Amino acid sequence: MELRHLKIFCAVAETGSFTAAAEKVHNVQSNVTMRIKELESELGQQLFVRSKGGVVLTSAGHTFLGYARRVLQLMDESRSAMLDATTPKGPLRLGSMETTAAIRLPKVLAKYHKKYPQVQLSLITGTTSELIKAVENHRLDGAFVGGFHQNAALHQEEVFREELALLSSVQFRSLDQLIEQISRQTVLLFRTGCFYRSTLEQWFYQSGLIPGQIMELGTLDGIMSCVAAGMGITLLPKAVVERHVSRRSVRCHALPPAFANVTTVFIRNQDAVVTPALSALLALAHEQFGNGMEASNIGSELTLADSVNV
Repeated sequence: MELRHLKIFCAVAETGSFTAAAEKVHNVQSNVTMRIKELESELGQQLFVRSKGGVVLTSAGHTFLGYARRVLQLMDESRSAMLDATTPKGPLRLGSMETTAAIRLPKVLAKYHKKYPQVQLSLITGTTSELIKAVENHRLDGAFVGGFHQNAALHQEEVFREELALLSSVQFRSLDQLIEQISRQTVLLFRTGCFYRSTLEQWFYQSGLIPGQIMELGTLDGIMSCVAAGMGITLLPKAVVERHVSRRSVRCHALPPAFANVTTVFIRNQDAVVTPALSALLALAHEQFGNGMEASNIGSELTLADSVNV
């Protein structure tokens, strides 16, 4: 088994096509097909199911993909380590919740890019569950996620803390008034796997509340704008609200500390090498966010539309 076999295999798995994979690895399709057959013969397992529409991984293929990515990542890391053991350079693949990427990370990433221009930095956003899976499978070098998780495959460290707020339109002047109407409210949320969504669902459950319906939206701006328009309610970090263009059209309601006070955590795979590029990024993040204490206090009720504007 050679590294080129692994590279071709990963390319086919990611593109779902021998033709597209051939273009990606700068090879001819016949060679890609032959290498996959050689790999399947050596492993004694079928890795792909072929069809006219392309190829999909078999169960064995999914298992092997994690190992193949890990081997290729270790080769890249070892090559970077041999070239220069101290200077941050090379690729750095990060993931983040959308709210963290929108509010917390821009200053950190701007400083990092200016200080370490030789690092090829990339950032994707997703739910906490999606990001954890990507780190586990070595598709990301690390990610900013919501809360600590019982997962032996991850190294986890606190980056900052903040406070979540239940958001409604300004028509609800108190949490009690909102609760009275909860059965008529639409809850606007990111897709399943979002840390803030699961936190709000736990609060509903423990409070014995049943909202009218749940609507999934794909963007932070979409959720905030819909709340401001009176379409429904949501749960978001207070810092997000403070900086959003719709902040004067929404009202923040304080939840119990057990649900409101949350920690944003940086995760990486326990087996992954901590490269100089990653170490430098974490150092800047901790410097930006201090000792992790970014939480702000909401009183019994805060109105972003009235005299208390933040």
